[in-house]
Amino acid sequence: MRLWPIFIFWCLWFLNYCSRTMLSPLLPVIEDNLSLSHGRAGGLVSSLSIGYGISLFFAGRLSSAWGCKRTVVFGFVAAGAALSILQWADTYFALSVIFLLMGLALGNYIPSILPILTEMVDRKHWGRAIALHDSGASFAMFAAPLLAALGLHFLSWKGLYLVLGMACFLLPICFWRIAAEPRQHAAQESARYADVFRNKIVWVMGLLWIASNMFCNSIFAILPLFLVKERGVAFDTANTLIGISRCGGIFVTILFGFLADRFGIRRILTLSIFATGLSTIAMALVHSIPFLLVILVFQAIVSLAFFPLALAALSKLTSPAERSTVTGVVLSIGVVFGSGVSPFLLGVIADHLSFQVGILGVGVVTTVSCLLVRLLRET
Repeated sequence: MRLWPIFIFWCLWFLNYCSRTMLSPLLPVIEDNLSLSHGRAGGLVSSLSIGYGISLFFAGRLSSAWGCKRTVVFGFVAAGAALSILQWADTYFALSVIFLLMGLALGNYIPSILPILTEMVDRKHWGRAIALHDSGASFAMFAAPLLAALGLHFLSWKGLYLVLGMACFLLPICFWRIAAEPRQHAAQESARYADVFRNKIVWVMGLLWIASNMFCNSIFAILPLFLVKERGVAFDTANTLIGISRCGGIFVTILFGFLADRFGIRRILTLSIFATGLSTIAMALVHSIPFLLVILVFQAIVSLAFFPLALAALSKLTSPAERSTVTGVVLSIGVVFGSGVSPFLLGVIADHLSFQVGILGVGVVTTVSCLLVRLLRET
């Protein structure tokens, strides 16, 4: 494998994920500044996720018309523009619209980069190559809370977003110089949506992706509010705990990629989802901070393994012509219903009951969803 291009792609994925993940550790500050309820604060996450999901859905068509390289660059430039405009947003409506636009800009990355990455690497190494690339998301989940806690001592929360916006303008320059348009993607017409929705793989993977976004992104999004508002943990302490808990996932994500190449994707995927469900249930039931930190570390390790494994499974179950479209549709289903709807529902549940009840429900759903992996064997 050529590591230099993968490193550039890793930096792009880190920036993409960090730009979206940064909202979570900043939610307590935004909630206090705008005097929002938990439900409306969760609505900001939903706006970002819905925009991201819509963009994912149409990413296959966009990359087919423009080319994968142009689609990636356009997305980051548009995200940089949205992050720059955010500096003048002072109302809840304006913030919701800007986060929606930012999601629309960043959602085309994964469906566009996957054909580039899988053409660069031999099929037998796809598990580890995709895992190496996806560790950028794991590192973003580790870094975002720590950057928020540290950065707020020097900048406003809008200033942190401005720094990310400048990076969105600069980093695609390096990508453009090293990336090559996939030959198979350019030569073949992308799959039709009617054919995609008749594919059983799309529905099985879509349901798995909904569960994965619920247990990983949605729980991560409301975790600062859960710790600060319900468990009484100080803001800096909460974000530090969340950041520390995510550090193990960076390396384990890569390890799971190697294990998938060795023992099979379905087996490791089932283990990851089942362990994540049990750890999410434990997270809701534990009150001791030291025990909670241990559970957060374990949950981060096993939950983050899902994404590179699922992307590798999608790559092996689809042809080059349909890979971008199928990936976009599957991820959009997971993001809209998993990351989009569930943070809002968790916030509403917290307003009427508690975050604990919502997290417990997510843990139960996640544990049961591991049975869906068996259906991939039939396809």
